[in-house]
Amino acid sequence: MIASEYAARAAGLVEHVVQTQLPALREAAAMLAGSIAAGGVLQTFGTGHSRIVTLELAGRAGGLVPVGMLAVKDLVMFGGEDPAAILDPTYERESGLAGRIYALARPRPEDVFLIVSNSGLNAAIVEMAQLVRERGHGLIAITSLAHTRSAAARTACGPRLADLADVVIDNGAPEGDAAIEVAPGVRIGAVSSLTGVLAAQILTELVCRELLERGEEPPVYISANLAAGDAHNRQLLKRYQDRVRPIEP
Repeated sequence: MIASEYAARAAGLVEHVVQTQLPALREAAAMLAGSIAAGGVLQTFGTGHSRIVTLELAGRAGGLVPVGMLAVKDLVMFGGEDPAAILDPTYERESGLAGRIYALARPRPEDVFLIVSNSGLNAAIVEMAQLVRERGHGLIAITSLAHTRSAAARTACGPRLADLADVVIDNGAPEGDAAIEVAPGVRIGAVSSLTGVLAAQILTELVCRELLERGEEPPVYISANLAAGDAHNRQLLKRYQDRVRPIEP
């Protein structure tokens, strides 16, 4: 018996991202670097555990400053929604959420969107992707192609996230996300957050390198727990004013 089957699967999936997804990540980085150079912001959106990947990109030490994190909770924090309304974990399946969340963020035409969803099929995700395309924004997706193409996926009418994106980054997660069967019918070990975070950090690196090649200094955060952090970050955030919301503690 190996020490950890999850560790072995995780290592294999890291290799999958590195070996197969770099072309898509480079394409996404070029799109995003062009947007940032033109004054744009990366608008990220995810629901459920996919928010882990969007949080990795927003307000992160060593991360890009012009990143907005859109979420269902924005309806409460900025839109006056009753908090009880969003506590149902299936709320992401409700039609009509995406348009309200988009409107609260007030994106500009030069902004690029990155939408994260392992399944790529819930209404909030698909409707956001459709709205982004209608408004002419570039759209990057991080999703599981195995899940979205699986016959076992929950039935949902219409397109999936991967069908709508300009660039699709496959997180390599299996259908259902849980990667290890420890007993018949008992699966554990979700992997989409792990590979999604890896893709997010590779994307950040590639964007910064692309900006440097264009002669632009990458606008990146310094840790707020370093002495120089607060002053450095405040100065950069002035460029974007209310376009980048602070991340709650």
